[in-house]
Amino acid sequence: MRRVLLVLVPIVLLAAGAVGASYLIRTKPRVEPAPPTERVWTVNSVPVHLSDVQPDIRLFGKIFAARQVQVRALVPGQVVELHPNLVEGGLVRRGEVILAIDEFEYRSALKESEARLAEARARIVEREAKRNAETQALRRDREILAVLARDLKRASELRKRGNISIQSLDQKRLELSRQQRAIVLRRNGIDAEAARLEQEKATIERLDVAVQRARYDLQRTRLRAPFDGVFRNVTAQAGKRLGIADSVGNLIDTGRLEARFHISDAQYGRLTSTDRGVIGRPARAIWRVGQRKLVLKAVIARVGAQIDAASGGVELFARIEDREAALSLRPGAFVEVHIPDRVYPDVARVPETVLHPGNVVYGVENGRLVARRAEIVGRVGNDVLLRGELTEGEPLVTTQSVTIAPGLRVELR
Repeated sequence: MRRVLLVLVPIVLLAAGAVGASYLIRTKPRVEPAPPTERVWTVNSVPVHLSDVQPDIRLFGKIFAARQVQVRALVPGQVVELHPNLVEGGLVRRGEVILAIDEFEYRSALKESEARLAEARARIVEREAKRNAETQALRRDREILAVLARDLKRASELRKRGNISIQSLDQKRLELSRQQRAIVLRRNGIDAEAARLEQEKATIERLDVAVQRARYDLQRTRLRAPFDGVFRNVTAQAGKRLGIADSVGNLIDTGRLEARFHISDAQYGRLTSTDRGVIGRPARAIWRVGQRKLVLKAVIARVGAQIDAASGGVELFARIEDREAALSLRPGAFVEVHIPDRVYPDVARVPETVLHPGNVVYGVENGRLVARRAEIVGRVGNDVLLRGELTEGEPLVTTQSVTIAPGLRVELR
């Protein structure tokens, strides 16, 4: 009996547990599943503003001097005066005296040439007076010759009548011959005096040139700046004797500074496709020095002589127009050059983040994303210029997400 109980009790307990579990399952409350809800994504956007946009082409270049001369001494001599800015980096203005050479020798040469010229002019006066006197004497000799000729004629008639001797007639002929010879000699003397007068005039011209040269050399003892500029490689010192064509220093023309920079084929093609062309197009050169930014007006002056085989682009040269502001600029400075690009009509300038994979842009219509067809016609920094199925004021989504797709429900932040 005892053994039977040990077998039956576990069976009864298992049966009771199964019955209880079945009852609990049948009587448990039922939970109905909630209907699924659509997620709303919060996104950022920018509005579309359609307008004509003319962006700037942003390039980088270097400043160099379009004109630089090596200033040299024009006449030899000792330096007695120097411009205070005749030092490395010193600024001088056009017409200012850079240095002065000792004038003593040149003033002496000028006075000596002027004295020789005055002496020659005095000789001219003397020669002209002598020629005038000889001309008057010749006139008197001719009058005497006429008298002697009439006297000989009367003597010949008297001799025919036997009133005078042959000797007297011969004497008259001899006097006439002497007077004729005197006239010839005086005429030759006048011709010789005229020749000497012409020689004196030639001498005066030669001496006049010598005076002008001496005066010119005296002026060149004061060496003046040919243009506004800054000095480099200065070698002249006070008291130093300079020879002809000795170097004083290099003068860089601050009024002829240019920015030299490289432009790509595509950018050059856009500029040449406009009516304005490239030459004469305005530009801006920006020189950044620490926290300071110097903006200079410029204009495209010329195009490089050949295409760069490595990059395929060309070099442009922009002349700095703002001369006063350019006085602080120096060759070798790196600058940022901005050139007005072509005008893009009826485009939207928006951040580049509106572009999603595949260069798709998304607008929002009735709270849902709608893909818009748009063409990228240009870039300005981190912005893009778009043209296509865009409406004024329509928001374009800028939030980047891997789940973004047409029809997605969104809320604008």
